[in-house]
Amino acid sequence: MLKTLCGTKRLWPAKVAGIAVLAGTLSSCNLDVSDPDIVTPDDVADPASLPIAIAGVVGDFQLMLDSYARYSGMSIDEFILSGTFPTRAQVDERNVLSDNATLTGGLYEIIHVARFSADNLVQAVSSLVGDPDVDQDLVSQALAIGQFYGAYVRVLLAELYCQSILGGGDELNPNYESSPKSPDERAQDALSRFQAAEASATAIGAADLADAARVGQARANMWLGNYAAAASTVASVATGFEFEAAYSSNDPSQYNDVYQLTYGDNAAIRWTVGDGTQIERNFEKFAYYDEFLAVGLIFQDPSTTDYNSFNSAIRLQLQMIYPPPRASGEPQLSPTANGQSSPIIAASGFEARIMEAEAQYRAGDVAGAESKINALLTTGLNPHGAMFAPVDLTGVFATDIDQIGYAYSVGAWLTGHRFGFVRRVLRNDNVDLFPAVQPGNDTAFPVVKQELDNNPDINQACPSGAPGSWS
Repeated sequence: MLKTLCGTKRLWPAKVAGIAVLAGTLSSCNLDVSDPDIVTPDDVADPASLPIAIAGVVGDFQLMLDSYARYSGMSIDEFILSGTFPTRAQVDERNVLSDNATLTGGLYEIIHVARFSADNLVQAVSSLVGDPDVDQDLVSQALAIGQFYGAYVRVLLAELYCQSILGGGDELNPNYESSPKSPDERAQDALSRFQAAEASATAIGAADLADAARVGQARANMWLGNYAAAASTVASVATGFEFEAAYSSNDPSQYNDVYQLTYGDNAAIRWTVGDGTQIERNFEKFAYYDEFLAVGLIFQDPSTTDYNSFNSAIRLQLQMIYPPPRASGEPQLSPTANGQSSPIIAASGFEARIMEAEAQYRAGDVAGAESKINALLTTGLNPHGAMFAPVDLTGVFATDIDQIGYAYSVGAWLTGHRFGFVRRVLRNDNVDLFPAVQPGNDTAFPVVKQELDNNPDINQACPSGAPGSWS
């Protein structure tokens, strides 16, 4: 039985601010869940419920994204575990078992709640299009929002999981799938939904949502190896564009949990950045640790602060993307920053430019790609306004793609982006950027045992073969 997430994080767009929303979970596929707080498809089809339903989709996505960023970041090299949970150690060591209870409740369930919430909204409002008794502006807004967030979750499923299934076991479900989809199939699914979201957003003049959908299309196309198509899709997206998932400092349940678990607000810290010195974490080091330390995105060895690692053997290296308010003796990118309410960038013009540069590089324009990237890194035209070291692309793909990964991380560190980049480079180019020191060899997360036990349309956590062959 899925656990209930009543009272979880909800922060709404301005148009629906202040609405009290009923919170609950919905099954990922065919799991039988009964909860009186759930907003059902019939409820959503009631025009009076549309503002609540729109707010719920946004809130479910935000609840999911910070968890996705933490767990995907720990499985790659962005974080090391400073706690002691064995289930989290599996993630850090890239040796995740299908019966990992932490990942079941802390990631898999909430990913599918976000996906179901978005799909449910699209399904419900489709019947209201053209109804003269219903505010069509609100219907159009709901349709675009549901399409966008449903597409975004599918990109994340493609990037993180070895396979995924929606609506299994219930042939009446409009998203019924009789068997799991490969990551490529899921990315193609996301691409078509992002295209629909762009069209819907453009039709109602929602320029930011349309641009976010274009970045989403490009991300799906990069995964699929359609590099030129990705670049052309985002050509119109401004470099300074950012589409964010917002959080709140009103209550701990509304905090950005990347901040919460890396600073241990009123608790010990469970996530930190690896500096390569910790024997307990296999000497793992963030690939761009030195560069990020140099510009102040990492605070090294805060021995004079009140921050404490849950595992006292782990020395803390604090991320400064989502920092707390300035404390005595601490550097700070912004003296007014507050990690509790810091947003997570879900799509950006910076990412669009790096995708263009990668496409240029792959098309043979090495110098042009280097120039485009360095114009962003060395002039402060990045989300942090910092001056980063330039890349030096030599034409040797294995080393150059790592430098391009560095450029992506400058704008998308701790947003849930890096794992997908590293995994697609392994799959598409056979270049392995996963940390060599990790004892496991997972290149994706498995479908959880709860799904296998309850869904008759899936019977194994991952496809057969070595992790690197999962496609």
